[in-house]
Amino acid sequence: MSIRILLLGKRGSLVLWLEDLHRACRRLGHAARIFAINGDTWNSRLRAKWQGRSAATADWMLARFTRTLRQYRPDLVIVAGVFGVPLDYYRILHSVPQRPLIAGLVGDRFPLDNKARADGCDRLYFTDTRFFQDAEQAGFTASNRYLPLAVDPEQFQPGDTLRDPQLLFVASRTGFRESTVRGLHEPARVIGTDWSALANQGFHHVQNRKIGRGALIRLYQRHQAVLNVRNEANVEHGLNQRSFEPLACGAVVLNDHLVDLPRCFEPGREILVYHNADELNDLVARLRREPEFARRIAAAGRQRVLAEHTYAHRVIFILNDMGILPSVRRTS
Repeated sequence: MSIRILLLGKRGSLVLWLEDLHRACRRLGHAARIFAINGDTWNSRLRAKWQGRSAATADWMLARFTRTLRQYRPDLVIVAGVFGVPLDYYRILHSVPQRPLIAGLVGDRFPLDNKARADGCDRLYFTDTRFFQDAEQAGFTASNRYLPLAVDPEQFQPGDTLRDPQLLFVASRTGFRESTVRGLHEPARVIGTDWSALANQGFHHVQNRKIGRGALIRLYQRHQAVLNVRNEANVEHGLNQRSFEPLACGAVVLNDHLVDLPRCFEPGREILVYHNADELNDLVARLRREPEFARRIAAAGRQRVLAEHTYAHRVIFILNDMGILPSVRRTS
């Protein structure tokens, strides 16, 4: 018997949380439905686009959410991005008969004055252990767990082309990221927004633009190694999607040192970790010099991702952690 899961959040987010979780739920055999606060049907998406940010709390959108809850009657609601969902949705969730359990996912630093949204969840799942301290400071009452990001292994797979030895970095610019890239001794391929100053320098191969997921996957399949540098504005200890997705595609990840990284991977065997520019340049040089070393790290990293870091693993963890079993499903 399957469990009814409703996925609540914003469609088309940077990490595509709703979409990846939805596919994982369906592959596990659970009934799953998305309710996107920016529209999840053609009509609602067009109407939300026309109305702008206010659409999420418009009467018609909230009425759609109320109808969805009453008709679908989920056993569990997973909120992808707790603080991006307006408080109105939590109020509606708590007002319906036979209220479903509510699991809230938190992937970015959050304002400490949003206690009501956090307490609207039965449990919070943080992608960064630093958020535990922030939650305590904010006085959140919901219990919390560490649950990192993950990958959809059916989309992120190795390709069949030869690997380009040039280091790849696909990310939007931040000050910390730019300082890291400028410290590289060899030209890298850098793709993302706001890199115009680096492009003018002429040393690195820069494409100052966004790319879609399909193009991103092809790049990960074609490059030997992918650089990862955290966004200092959003996280402190936690891993982002570049700690998982390139590994699933068979590339080596060179990750900046993060407190949470050993919780997910074995540094030096499944992922390469650097603390400073000298260590990063030494690793880049070794990968070029020792292709067998690169293949070994990439294979071990991909094996670990498939064994522990898919979105199916995350859904199973939430269901087990919240004590939801197939026998609790309500009958129609």
